[in-house]
Amino acid sequence: MTNHTYVIRQQDRNAAISFIDNQLNQNHAWLNETESQRAIAGQEYLQARTDPASFNAWCQKWLNESQWAEIKQAICIAKDRQETRLRYAAEPHKTISVTHRAWKILSEIALQEQLTLSEVIVNRLSGNDATACPPAKSRYNLTS
Repeated sequence: MTNHTYVIRQQDRNAAISFIDNQLNQNHAWLNETESQRAIAGQEYLQARTDPASFNAWCQKWLNESQWAEIKQAICIAKDRQETRLRYAAEPHKTISVTHRAWKILSEIALQEQLTLSEVIVNRLSGNDATACPPAKSRYNLTS
């Protein structure tokens, strides 16, 4: 479809495949083709996604400039998430107890945003949000 020269590298392929899978499952018209062409593209995609060279060839054949931009953005987001996870993994960990309801809420948010529970807590509570409640005096020993 385009003579785009971007090549999806092996380390970025899983992020690109996840993005394309998601697009094809949620938006059948994402490929901007006729129904019969989408069916052909879908069959070719299922075969091509197992091999890096075939996958890149499929992308060159079927994707337009805006779809390539979306894939590049998805790859960048995946890299940022991976770097964030590595940073969190290097930090010392603490164990806390939360109610089942709190855990369920955090888990649902984490699943939707594809984050860890710690990332959800930090992302949601660490800003300079004027609406946030002032910190309560803890009854726990913060140095342990």
